[in-house]
Order: sequence, then structure tokens, then C-alpha cells
Amino acid sequence: MKKRFFIACLFSTIISLVFTQVCFAKERQLGYVSSRTGDVKVRRAKKTVWTPAELNMRVYFGDHIRTWENSRVTITLVDRSSLEIHSNTHIALNTIVSPIEKKNSVLLFFGRIWNKVRKTIVQMKGYEVQTPTAVLGVRGTEFDIASYEDGTMIVRVDSGEVTVDSETDRRTLCSNQGTQLSFDAKKIVVESDYRPEWERAEKDARKNLFADGKKYGGFVYTEIHKRTDYLKGLVDKVNTLTAERERYVSMAKEARKRGDEIGYESSMSEAKKISREILELNKRIAFTGRRLECDFGLFSHYGYLAKHPELSKKFQGKEFILKQLDNIEMIHAEFNAMIEEGMKLSMKDMEDLMDEMKGKVEEFRENREKKDPFEELDKGE
Repeated sequence: MKKRFFIACLFSTIISLVFTQVCFAKERQLGYVSSRTGDVKVRRAKKTVWTPAELNMRVYFGDHIRTWENSRVTITLVDRSSLEIHSNTHIALNTIVSPIEKKNSVLLFFGRIWNKVRKTIVQMKGYEVQTPTAVLGVRGTEFDIASYEDGTMIVRVDSGEVTVDSETDRRTLCSNQGTQLSFDAKKIVVESDYRPEWERAEKDARKNLFADGKKYGGFVYTEIHKRTDYLKGLVDKVNTLTAERERYVSMAKEARKRGDEIGYESSMSEAKKISREILELNKRIAFTGRRLECDFGLFSHYGYLAKHPELSKKFQGKEFILKQLDNIEMIHAEFNAMIEEGMKLSMKDMEDLMDEMKGKVEEFRENREKKDPFEELDKGE
């Protein structure tokens, strides 16, 4: 009886996951604008037009939010967590999340945000902040994070715990602790009673960038190419596994036609193993996609500064940025196509798994007095 209850719960969970992703593909409210001062704009997912943020405006999966000088906005999420977005900041909400991930993800391209994350929600869904320099995993906490234009990233934890992963180092920060990283200094040094000078760090970052745009642009440019190559490898592997899975499915169909139930079960077992591999690969694709999206966002900002009629006059090395800008935009377009392909494959895997479980439930209902169709799940336990 317990096992049947477990199967029913699993089936319900799968339906929920697939339904959730369908909602994501359209519009799913993540929160609303609870306070705003100054010049704040919102750009909807897959749109190019920025519109002024209004009080109580809803924000959705995939939205971008941009604050300008002397501006600030607070976003209250549906789970009652909140984001306070400081001036001169650009973020995106929940972009590129795998169908099997339960996660709130904030991409911080540049600027500063204060986060208040409810612990119960973290236990249910998970919460992360991605920057071009590192990734933060959150466990019910309040913390400040800044990611400035030269790649300087500063984190201070007010309460709770935050895990910082620079891809070369990983440490957990607790209350009143903090750290500072950069593109070329990713070793995490945890400081107690940390009191960063936010405004000074922001000004120094702009000064550093304008003094050597080629250096900082080169960091981001290199990361984009490295991560894009890695992403291509993941997508190629998914395509190879998908073809292999289809071969096993075809073999299973042929076995069933011949009445070879053992051959059918063997082939379907292999196909299911491959489906699980594909779903795990999809999580890596989604994570790499979020990392890349941060890089694209920052490089695009460099392009904006290099083209600005006034700011560009102070921007040394802007020629490198402008020269590479079209190339980066082309890579970004290819990246979007790769991500879309990867997500479609994973949605198919989720739908196949849901159909399989639905079939077992229907078979169980029709054959209550016969052999339990879930008996095979008991084997090995």
C-alpha cells in the first residue's frame, strides 16, 4: 500500500513539474514591484523594449530589471522573499531553469542587490544568485551582493548562510562574514565582521574598467568562448544520447511485435537509463547557460559604455569592445538556439516519463485483481 501511495505521489510530482515548465514558457508571476524611487525600467522576456516600472507592477519569469543613477526598487516575490535592487544595477529573474530543477535564480549582470530569502522556500525550491565572477547558493538568509563593472564581486551575509562558488574555490559564509573576488582573484578568503565600502568599490570598478577596457573585456570575451564550447559539447552529447535512446525504443517496438517481452523490457530499460542521463545533462546545460547569460549581459553593458557619446570619451580600450561586439552578439544568438534545443529535448524526456507513469497507473486500475504492475519497482529493495 505504501509503495502504491509513493507511485501516486511520484506521478503527481511529474505532472506538476511538466505543468510548471509549460507555465514558464508562457508567463508565471514571480512577484511584484513593492516600492520604487527614481528611474527604474522592466524588459519582459524575449522583448527588446524597456518600460517604466510602476508600483504593484507584476514581474514574471525571464524579466529584466534595470535601475539607473539615484534609483532603487524592491521586488517582493510570491513566496514573500524580497530583492532590493540598488542604483546602476541590471538583473534578470529565473532565466534558463531545467525542467527538473526547482530553483529561483537571479542573474546579476552588474550592480548591487540585497536579498531576504525565506528558509522554508529555500528548502522547497532552492535559491541562487549568479554573477559573471561566481555563483551564490542560499540557505534562508539575508545578504548583500555586488558585482561591479570590472568583475569585482562583494558578498556580505547579514544572517543565515551563503555558499560562494568561484568555480576554482568554494566556501560557506555565515552571519557577519563576507568576501571579495575578482576575475583574476577567485580564491575565497572569508572575513569576519565584514564591512565593505560599497560606493568606493563601485567607483573604483568604473575607474579600472575605463583605464583598461581591453583587459576586462578580454576576461569576459574569453569566458564566453570557453563556456560556449563547453555548452556545445553538452548539447552534442544530448543529441547523441537521444539518437541512441530512439534506437533502443525502436528495438523495443520490434521486440513487442515479435512477442519478445524479455527483449522489449531489456530495450526499454536501456532507453530509460539514457533518458535519466539526458535529464542530468540538461541540469548542466541550464547551469552553464546561466553562467553564459551573465557574461553576455556584462559584455553588452561594455558595448553600451563604449558607444555612449560622453562616457566613451573616457573609455580606454573601447576599440576592443566595439570590435568584438558583433561577434559576441552572434554567439549569443547561437547560444539561445542551443539552449532552446536542449530544453525541448528535456521537455520530451519529462513528457515521456509522465506518459510512462500515467500508463502504469491506468494499467493498475484496470488490473486490480491481476498482477500488480508496480511489482517490478519492489525488486532489489
